[in-house]
Amino acid sequence: MCLCGAFAAGRLNPGFHPSDPHDLGLLALGMLMTGPLGTGFSQSINDYFDRDLDAINDPSRPIPAGEVTLREARWNWIGLGLATLLISLVFGKWEVTLLALIGILMAVAYSVPPIKLKKHVWLGAPSVGLGYVFVTWLAIHLIFAPLTSPSVVVALINGVMVAGILYLNDIKSVEGDRLHGLKSLTVTLGVRRAVLVSYVIINGSQVLLMILALLWGYKWVAFSILIMLIVPVYSQIKLYREPSHKNFMRYNLVGNPFVSLIQIISAVVVGGWLM
Repeated sequence: MCLCGAFAAGRLNPGFHPSDPHDLGLLALGMLMTGPLGTGFSQSINDYFDRDLDAINDPSRPIPAGEVTLREARWNWIGLGLATLLISLVFGKWEVTLLALIGILMAVAYSVPPIKLKKHVWLGAPSVGLGYVFVTWLAIHLIFAPLTSPSVVVALINGVMVAGILYLNDIKSVEGDRLHGLKSLTVTLGVRRAVLVSYVIINGSQVLLMILALLWGYKWVAFSILIMLIVPVYSQIKLYREPSHKNFMRYNLVGNPFVSLIQIISAVVVGGWLM
């Protein structure tokens, strides 16, 4: 998402210039803020408050496996959160710091009781998708240039698309979720219905991006997105008919690279790199 935000900022002045060492340094710092620190915070705090659930779904994770004590885990996410905010101050833009704070608060709301958005059927995945994609995209864009309406719209669509992927990820943890009373989409609707909802969100987001590319005059981009939409269909059908872990991994291998490519292409389009 960092590259997407940078490319969406455009190639003019102000904008992102890949040949400029200063801009590359800013991008690297932005990657540190949103990646190892920001994302690390969200994953660390989620591991801390989901330790009982992970003991069933994924006992190899650090806390259930006994590799990290609760005190160490607690200091880890506190330190990562503070470091994220401190790095955001380096850019000298209050909007970037605000977005960093919003990302941290969204991660807290997702994992920490009593809010714990993860427990809500329709709120958990969107909060992660918007936090990881939408907030990160906007923050990196703002480092290089003021926001534009196309960038905000495309970032939002990509965030929704990732939310659809996260709904699909609930397949692998359905038994542990059910046992702990976690109302994930797969527990509430059943696996196959949840898979269909995920497909509607993922494919619908890609169709929206394709329509926008057509409206903006990028016909070949729209055609490329259409191809990337069609190729994973067989894997989608196979996963729906037999929602096994094997088919889930097969779909991820086929579909996720296309999702990443669509995200980058959409950022390049809104940044005016193809003009």
